[in-house]
Amino acid sequence: MTSSPSVLDRLDPATAGSAVGGLSLALGALAVVAPTRTAKAFGVRSPDRAVPLLVRMVGVRNAIAGVRLLQADESDRAKALQAGLALGAVDAAAVLLAARRGALSRKAAAGALVVLAGIAVLGGAAARE
Repeated sequence: MTSSPSVLDRLDPATAGSAVGGLSLALGALAVVAPTRTAKAFGVRSPDRAVPLLVRMVGVRNAIAGVRLLQADESDRAKALQAGLALGAVDAAAVLLAARRGALSRKAAAGALVVLAGIAVLGGAAARE
């Protein structure tokens, strides 16, 4: 009995890499343009006026990582993917820590972790090359 390939197995690595780059760029741009709405979408509701600045900073970082991946040639794609996965791991740890300390609801943390996991899975598919 043979198993059929999963959707990720059938996904072209270059397409997966472009998807990761595009998602990173889009989420980053959204955070820069609409930081308060982006924060609220991820469950961060704070009256602190520093929150938009911090969200924009993370947005710029994500947008740059996305652009780097989209512009990477074949020899640099693996390094760009590794850098993106490292950023995702740091973000996941920050989300878990915030949830543990009560600064982020479990529902909001779960949503953020689903987004991060989805990007990581696509990154894994892209790294198959």
